[in-house]
Amino acid sequence: MSLLILDRLAGAHEALIRAFDGNDLAAIEAATTALAAAVSGAGALDSLQGDNGARERLHSLAALAVAAQQRVNFLTDRMRGRVAALASLGGQAETFTYRPGAR
Repeated sequence: MSLLILDRLAGAHEALIRAFDGNDLAAIEAATTALAAAVSGAGALDSLQGDNGARERLHSLAALAVAAQQRVNFLTDRMRGRVAALASLGGQAETFTYRPGAR
């Protein structure tokens, strides 16, 4: 059962990556919702000890999570550049929409 949960997480990450790569907002929203449901379902995991292939699937899942995170970072950077360009066209100083660690 636990490997099925990991497969569901992997599938949700892959769908999110495809949505990011396709630049499809509706698909990104749907994939995000599906990923949230898969993560909630993963809370039911008691233990992966003794499951054959769990370690390999976890490594694969971690790589998918990093790939999705890299796309988010890339798109955030592109959006920041667009905001800065629009601000400069309007004669205003650059506005930061996000600052890591700021509270």
